[in-house]
Amino acid sequence: MIAGLGPLEAAVMDVLWRAPEPLPVRGVLEGLTDHEVAYTTTSTVLENLRRKGWVDRERIGRLWFYRPLRDRSTHAAELMHEALTGSRDSEATLLRFVDGMRSEDVRALRSLLADLPTGEDP
Repeated sequence: MIAGLGPLEAAVMDVLWRAPEPLPVRGVLEGLTDHEVAYTTTSTVLENLRRKGWVDRERIGRLWFYRPLRDRSTHAAELMHEALTGSRDSEATLLRFVDGMRSEDVRALRSLLADLPTGEDP
């Protein structure tokens, strides 16, 4: 589930995130293998996502082609940032987050942090 989106909206975003290029409504509909929805419903969901700022569209010929405005990783990072800034104790929040991470993710985080500049003058 994607925070702020309904189940069908989240499924549509998953289809768009997996697609290597923008998709027309029919392409999105064909990607919704776990949902049986009408073409018009899919079109309405895409338009709702566009109004919410999740997707953009481009007209090619007579069809609209849709693409996500941010990738899945960017969205996940935005959610983590919101959770951290919404916490009263960011250090405790980070500790609980890291405590729940897989060991390979902790190693990746350590590597990324080691590569960050400290912000201090040499």
